[in-house]
Amino acid sequence: MIPLVIGLCVIVIVLVVAMVFILKTRGKQPQQPQYPPQPQLVEVPAEKVEAMVQYIEAQKQQAEQAQQLKDLKRADQKQKLEHFKQTQEQLKDKLQQQLSTKQWTPLEKILNSADKGGIGIYVLYNKTKNKYYVGQAKQIYKRIRDHFAVEEMARDHMSGDEITATFLTANELDADYRMDHIERLGIEIFDAEKKGYNKKQGSV
Repeated sequence: MIPLVIGLCVIVIVLVVAMVFILKTRGKQPQQPQYPPQPQLVEVPAEKVEAMVQYIEAQKQQAEQAQQLKDLKRADQKQKLEHFKQTQEQLKDKLQQQLSTKQWTPLEKILNSADKGGIGIYVLYNKTKNKYYVGQAKQIYKRIRDHFAVEEMARDHMSGDEITATFLTANELDADYRMDHIERLGIEIFDAEKKGYNKKQGSV
């Protein structure tokens, strides 16, 4: 009799536990997936949109104009280079004649001057050592003064060498050639790379 009662009690307990589990399971709602909040769209005023479009178009036009200028400059340089190759000897003769008629200025006069000078080609001549330097500059006098701050010519000048200078300004130079071309020929005329101060033949 007692085992039967115990068995019935166990069955009742199991049924009660099962009912509680079923009720709890049914009461649970499936969790909804969590999504980040949707950003709110901000309406941009029409005038601001128009201003942005105009700015982008202006930037585009500026870039196109800059590229056109680069292309024109490149084409001009190519044309002048071809002209230089064809007429190099004539230009060299003309340049030699121009330089032969120019006066030479004592270096001290340039070093003590506040004048920056203009665009052109200049020639420095060390009379003591018979050495030349040929260069080009946008401010000739200023560039010459720069030479005598640190370079080999400065040491020669400090040691007492007599140095003079001459130059051809932009309006005396042939506009059909670049200053690079004229500088290179000047270096050749005075043999300024092999026997002078120039470290290279010049760029063309």
